[in-house]
Amino acid sequence: MDRNDVTTDELAQCLAILKSAAGPMTAAQIAARLGLAGCRETQRRHVRAMTLALRDKGVRVAATQQNGYYIAQNDAAWRAYLDGRQIEAKTVLGVTHPRIRQVVESKGQGLLYGQRLTTGAYTGCGTITR
Repeated sequence: MDRNDVTTDELAQCLAILKSAAGPMTAAQIAARLGLAGCRETQRRHVRAMTLALRDKGVRVAATQQNGYYIAQNDAAWRAYLDGRQIEAKTVLGVTHPRIRQVVESKGQGLLYGQRLTTGAYTGCGTITR
């Protein structure tokens, strides 16, 4: 779902739903209120596209993995949200970077998935011969 596929009416409805919500709303709740068709994943992606489009228009739409989307009430709350996202991104990079380095240095993906590549037979998906 591209942000360009979101209509102005959908953005207005989504914004109204988020503004009237008592707290954070999940993508499934927003999709149900909007009457979006499709499977859960399609609905989730459409809601995500709408929230990104709202952010592009300057609306402070924040999100949590547990609770869902909400509108930050003021600049301080928005800045705290953005700072938290940066910290989360650095944490993820800090965890994945050593794993990627292991894969690159070992010249195989086995270490990435907790398997060891050895010269000769490999018991995963086939045989590796060197």
